[in-house]
Amino acid sequence: HPKTHIAPHCASTNIRLTAHLGLVVPPPIPYGEKQDCYIRVGHNWENWKPGKVLIFDDSFEHEVANDHDTMYRAVLLLRFWHPSLS
Repeated sequence: HPKTHIAPHCASTNIRLTAHLGLVVPPPIPYGEKQDCYIRVGHNWENWKPGKVLIFDDSFEHEVANDHDTMYRAVLLLRFWHPSLS
């Protein structure tokens, strides 16, 4: 929903990775570097782009926010086994 924030949280283990595929993402703000819709993983801030995938280890603290006034954010969330583990 617009104007929402998911508080910082993390998974209890690193046995999996998480992928977010941007489906509907508010457009970037034309001025400045801050975006309306973003994810923080650890100390890194990223923005979704429609049709692009972000992959991250959700055992690191992460949070998401959609500061846009009217647009929704929709991402397809996929989880899969961490390839470095067997």
